Amino acid sequence: MDNSILAGKYLRKILIENEELMELISANKIFPLLANADTTFPFIVYSRNNITPVYTKDILTDNNAVFTVIVVSDKYTESLDIANAVRHSLEGYRYKDETINIYPIKLDSISEETMDDAYIQRMMFSFSVN
Repeated sequence: MDNSILAGKYLRKILIENEELMELISANKIFPLLANADTTFPFIVYSRNNITPVYTKDILTDNNAVFTVIVVSDKYTESLDIANAVRHSLEGYRYKDETINIYPIKLDSISEETMDDAYIQRMMFSFSVN
């Protein structure tokens, strides 16, 4: 059975298991889709951009998933340090259990911007999952 829709749950799990990242940010400041209204800086928001099924001769073999991870901080260098730790957490990572198999996660791009008084590091990751 395909469980690729659950990939976001595992992406968060991978992030919070990384000691380097957890030294910079609390696990309760990593959110799917939207940060809580009362959240203080810094925080991370991640979301699934898409999942594309891969078929061969009418059989689903894999899914290609693309996720965005956004680091938000009121300090520029802090946003860079957290983004770097996110990259170390995810890039090249493989995960497999009885529910899901995530092939090596690849960093596709990183961009930065500002909004109001916040520095934003936007990272795009892709991987295959089945």
